[in-house]
Amino acid sequence: MRQLVTGASEGRMVEVAELERRLAAALPGATIAVRDTTGEGDHFDVQVRAAAFAGLSLVEQHRLVYDALGDLMRQVHALAVRTESA
Repeated sequence: MRQLVTGASEGRMVEVAELERRLAAALPGATIAVRDTTGEGDHFDVQVRAAAFAGLSLVEQHRLVYDALGDLMRQVHALAVRTESA
């Protein structure tokens, strides 16, 4: 059985809710959709629409997403990110 955690231990699942929580905290008012694409807690599809992205390049928008997820990225094997300005 795999354990669901929100810490940075290797080999453990990341919860969709934790990704959503971190993104919402970093990007208030954003519309966020997170999907675990394999059910294993390590491959995700993230869609974020936020006013905070206005005037930013795509790279800068994605950097905000990665920064919001922080240490969870050590547990994520694949992350597809789609962003747009609100």
